[in-house]
Amino acid sequence: MELSNGGDIIGNTVGDNDNHENGDVSASNGVNGVHNGDHVVCHADVAGAPESNEGHYLVAGKDIQAGDVILSEYPIVTGPLYTRSKPVCLQCLKKLTGPDNVVICERCKAPLCSLKCSTGKWHTMECKVLENAGYEISIQNWEADCPIYSCITILRALLVEQANPAHWKILQTFMDHDQDRAKKDSPTWKIHEKLVFSFITGNLELKNIDQVAIRRMIGVIRTNAVKLETRVGYGEGVALYPTYTYANHNCMCNTHTRKHKDLRLDLIAHSDIIKGETIWTRYTTPQIGNFQRVEDIQKTWHFTCTCARCSDPTEFGTMMSGLICGPECQGILLPLRSTLVGSPWCCSVCKRKLGVLAIQKIVKEVIDQIGDKRNGSNEELMSLIQELSGSKVHPNHYLLIGIKEILLQRMMWCINNKTIYSGLSDKDKVDCLELRTKLFSEIVEILTLVDSKGAPWKEKLEKMRKEETEKKAEILQNN
Repeated sequence: MELSNGGDIIGNTVGDNDNHENGDVSASNGVNGVHNGDHVVCHADVAGAPESNEGHYLVAGKDIQAGDVILSEYPIVTGPLYTRSKPVCLQCLKKLTGPDNVVICERCKAPLCSLKCSTGKWHTMECKVLENAGYEISIQNWEADCPIYSCITILRALLVEQANPAHWKILQTFMDHDQDRAKKDSPTWKIHEKLVFSFITGNLELKNIDQVAIRRMIGVIRTNAVKLETRVGYGEGVALYPTYTYANHNCMCNTHTRKHKDLRLDLIAHSDIIKGETIWTRYTTPQIGNFQRVEDIQKTWHFTCTCARCSDPTEFGTMMSGLICGPECQGILLPLRSTLVGSPWCCSVCKRKLGVLAIQKIVKEVIDQIGDKRNGSNEELMSLIQELSGSKVHPNHYLLIGIKEILLQRMMWCINNKTIYSGLSDKDKVDCLELRTKLFSEIVEILTLVDSKGAPWKEKLEKMRKEETEKKAEILQNN
């Protein structure tokens, strides 16, 4: 499953400790746990079969309590985002902004961020191949997407066959949805496949890798890759995990993930799970409304989610996808069947019906408005929320949550950057802290209604409020 990164901002609003251990973390009879030092945790068993409707899935290998770490593991393979990427260090994904801030690998001549990264585990996977082929990555525009980077992760996954046969065996069990993709793939995806094939078999002269293998690996990564945390100064990346990949989706799942800078992924129970019960994750984030989420799930993972939230057009009364009927009517437009992509919509008051094309047009207009002001000032974004709320979209609409996430990210950056924060006036510090808590509080109020039982949103909010109180006390003490 590819986990959307839409929730990373608010998922890490108060910061998770990279050294945090929670619950029972003694290594047990893990299924596919990948060792990095002695740190492996697995209290899950793989069930099901690839030919069944559910495919493989995870069940609890023991009774698990809320807060326990179910699984903690490192990836089989990781690399730059496979759809698009600006130039990044092939080892750590740090953004490369120009020829003056790069180190050239002595062997393959690839641009990296440091000498240390030139001998890193992940870059080493393709380094020898690039060197043998005499292929040098050439960057014409350091600010633009570079197509070669979208091939690297797929190449690394294919090289696992020779580098680590045990990991390759695991990769072969992952679903690729080949038949579904053959029916539904857009022309863009077909061009992407040709680019990867040309790079691997042409530029790198790896004739032992055929188009069938390349197409399958593209499908495996599209279906199963987890997006890494987005960090300031770093590009987007993905990773394939050996056991977590088997976890199936439910919007009302019983776990959440914690991602660490060293790429370790922890799967944590946020409710009790009895031995043998299914361990659910989610492939999308809870702050995405039904209108986008249902279609994303069908398009990427090729199934229809029929959970309680997806089946409820009101999304438990939050109206997260609701649109305002019009100037003459303040009723809420919602789909008649929220699990059906293309369903007609109906106003809750005047009963006017609109087709999906008309709805898509309204949503696109709102998205375009947000896009135009995305890089604007905080005041402009706050004004945009006020402008759209209640006039075009319901005040709880997921697109407004998206604007608040942008603002939250800015507040977090100011607060966590010691240089920036220390340079602010006392008033600006207080304003920044209060706005961050206000925005997050508004989001949490919605998410606690639509997310699964035990999801730690209120705990995160309390942690943020505590930090705000402490920092305000520091400001007063320093005066």
